[in-house]
Amino acid sequence: MRVIIGYGNELRGEDAFGVAVIKEMQKFSLKDTKLISVFQLTPEIVLELLDADEIIFIDTCSDEKNHYSLSCSLSEQNGLNLSHHISPKTIIYMLKSLYNRHPNFFIYSMMSSSFDEITDLKKYRECVDIAVKHLLD
Repeated sequence: MRVIIGYGNELRGEDAFGVAVIKEMQKFSLKDTKLISVFQLTPEIVLELLDADEIIFIDTCSDEKNHYSLSCSLSEQNGLNLSHHISPKTIIYMLKSLYNRHPNFFIYSMMSSSFDEITDLKKYRECVDIAVKHLLD
């Protein structure tokens, strides 16, 4: 099963990118795909991922120079960090170390320099649409 997790704060402007992508994807009938929208990643989400073969995390990353660029990351993590902010890599590490689950994973991010408001609604919507199209292919 494929799981797509969009996360972010809808009260913080462009931070809501992941949530916006999930809202758009919910308009489609997707086979063997689970969509999850959350405010932030927490350790408990691991329980919803135990049957996943592929996990795609969607969020917003702070970047002053590449505003509205899209990025995908496949990097690994070697340790466990249980702080206020749980990263996708920590979730994957927990799946591996606690449940011996080894799904493929991707981190799909929109770069932003604005977490107070959406500074350019047209460009923001274009990023959401591009992400949805990419994830539907």
